[in-house]
Amino acid sequence: MRTLSEQDIRPLAPNDSAFRNGKKISDSGAFTERVCSKDESYYAGKCKGSGKSLYQVSACFEEGKAPVIRCSCPSRQFPCKHGIALLFEIASGKDFAETEIPEDIVKKQEKLKKRDEKKSEEKAEPAEGKPQTKKKSASGQTAFRKKTEKQLEGLALLDEALSRRMKLGLLSGLTNTKEEDALLVKRLGDSYLSGPQQLFKRFTFLLSEAGTAREQEKKESLLRGAVRELEKLRTLVRRGSAYLTERLEATEPDANPLYDALGGVRKKEELEALGLTLAETALLQLAFEVRYDEAKREFLDLGHWISLSDGTLYREMNFRPLSAKNYIAEKDSSDRRLRAAHFPYYPAFPGEAARIRLEDAMAEQPEAADFARIIGFAAPIAQAVKQAAKALQSVLAEDRVPALLQLSDVAVKEDAVYLRDAAGSLLRVTDGNGSEAALRLLSQFDTGKSAVFGLFFADEVRRELCFLPQSLVTGRGIIRLML
Repeated sequence: MRTLSEQDIRPLAPNDSAFRNGKKISDSGAFTERVCSKDESYYAGKCKGSGKSLYQVSACFEEGKAPVIRCSCPSRQFPCKHGIALLFEIASGKDFAETEIPEDIVKKQEKLKKRDEKKSEEKAEPAEGKPQTKKKSASGQTAFRKKTEKQLEGLALLDEALSRRMKLGLLSGLTNTKEEDALLVKRLGDSYLSGPQQLFKRFTFLLSEAGTAREQEKKESLLRGAVRELEKLRTLVRRGSAYLTERLEATEPDANPLYDALGGVRKKEELEALGLTLAETALLQLAFEVRYDEAKREFLDLGHWISLSDGTLYREMNFRPLSAKNYIAEKDSSDRRLRAAHFPYYPAFPGEAARIRLEDAMAEQPEAADFARIIGFAAPIAQAVKQAAKALQSVLAEDRVPALLQLSDVAVKEDAVYLRDAAGSLLRVTDGNGSEAALRLLSQFDTGKSAVFGLFFADEVRRELCFLPQSLVTGRGIIRLML
């Protein structure tokens, strides 16, 4: 039996919560089956979860490397708490029946090994005509440090400005701060802080609109929006300053989403070098929408995609500034399955769907099995609500959480539309561009076993969690609900 300790497991957990929950799962006897290979390089188990079906959990060990942990649960954490729990099962010395390593795991391990060997060869002997990630020169390292110092100075200026604004009162002396705000926006741009710059522009835009709004309800809505942006700004100043201070001696970007939130721009090659790639899978688009941000004067083409290998949700984002609208191609919805050797993606905050890049993908006609597979990834309503509520607590993450829900039927009660899953749980839906009307119409038909994709968000006025449906997935295809 492989020897593990809590000290070995802790650094593998994505956070303290996953570590603690993993130990609780192991202590509770949630594993109904445990197996390992003769050479002890492969461990697996079946674990009870919040759903009816058991989660399939595995861990592959290779000397000198962290174990590769896989789990069939819908969590976006990697490794998830069930994977950590499997490590605790090993550490506790529990009995594991001997088994052969599954063929699909062998193939995955061989591909990982080949990829590592290829990377090693490319580092040792760069191939002709291929772009290589070069180590920064001394001057490059100095420039990286100067940029970091400049960012820290910019965050300090922003912190001072926000403190002054809070002392004055949000709506006090707005006309007197316009020139000061414009100067700060410029300085943030000069300090390589495009993320805080855009947040501050939206903050001041909402305050300005609130200051001129005549209707009390609209004024209060705008002020609530401004307070949300203020909370994000202050959190980003605090966490960003700590992050940059720790990385003053660094010479390259890391995989922390704070780098992106502060305004870092990553090239495709940099994402690949950090291992931020989704390999050997296919994606299908669940929903598509176009948003316009008045504060940034920018359009956003937003596509929501799902991985057919594990059900993970991703976002494709195409930004089109109004000033350059005619020079940037507009994205459109897609009904094709996309496949590529790998898809690079960006780091994301907890509960947030990672942004993915889809260039160089091959489009294929989806099959009925794809839709059945998507339905199989759907979560029970109670579980999805719990995960969304937790994700919305992350201040810096998106304020709309994507989710794929199990659906047995649509119910109309007292002029409201509800989703019901196999367990009988009900969830009232919020209307958005005709989505509620579409579901109301579909309630007249037998949808059978299906799934609903949509976005959870917090309604601050009613103080409740709302769900905006965007598409219905049946065994025959995807029905878009947004007009």
